[in-house]
Amino acid sequence: MIRTGENLVDGVPVFVERRRVRRTSVCVEEDGRVAVVVPKWGATLRDAEAFLRSKWKWVLRHRAEALARPRVERVPPSESEVASLRLLLAELNGTWTARLGEAGVTWHVLGMKTLWGSCHIAKRRIAYNSELAKAPREMVEYVVVHELTHLKSASHGPLFYRLMDERLPGWRELRRRLNRREFGSAADAPRPAPPAPRRVVQCEFDFFRKDA
Repeated sequence: MIRTGENLVDGVPVFVERRRVRRTSVCVEEDGRVAVVVPKWGATLRDAEAFLRSKWKWVLRHRAEALARPRVERVPPSESEVASLRLLLAELNGTWTARLGEAGVTWHVLGMKTLWGSCHIAKRRIAYNSELAKAPREMVEYVVVHELTHLKSASHGPLFYRLMDERLPGWRELRRRLNRREFGSAADAPRPAPPAPRRVVQCEFDFFRKDA
């Protein structure tokens, strides 16, 4: 059975960590390492291993893709870029909270390794990855709508997808481009090959929660 810390699963390095999160998640890092985050309460490591095994083909596929990509040294966003991101987030959060009738939502920006954003539903507080400073407006807007939608649907279940389709048609393409860091305009041609992503598409999977 897997344990917290470093593991070797079928020859693949897997790092397991317990955090104060709502659901178990699996992420493939740029170097091919697999990271598993398990809630501190309400989940066992045996459950987490069963979940990991259920996604193992997905893990191996994205790990192979990550290892095949050339490593790219990333430059952190500058203070001015982060300041511009804060202004954009203030505008987008204001627009969308009013449009969706979601009062009392607060947000902040911080460095995050594996997520573009996260939503603490009980506190109605959203965290945004500072690296969104390098993304175009439409992708930042996608993340804003994505996190606000979690206030109505905690999981990535059918309700979540239905609400996203209603609120932001075309969000799936924005998600794909964001996770591949295709930050150029969609109209640009030819588009340079994107650098290796820090997280792969759909690195989070709902396990313990279901929509009513």
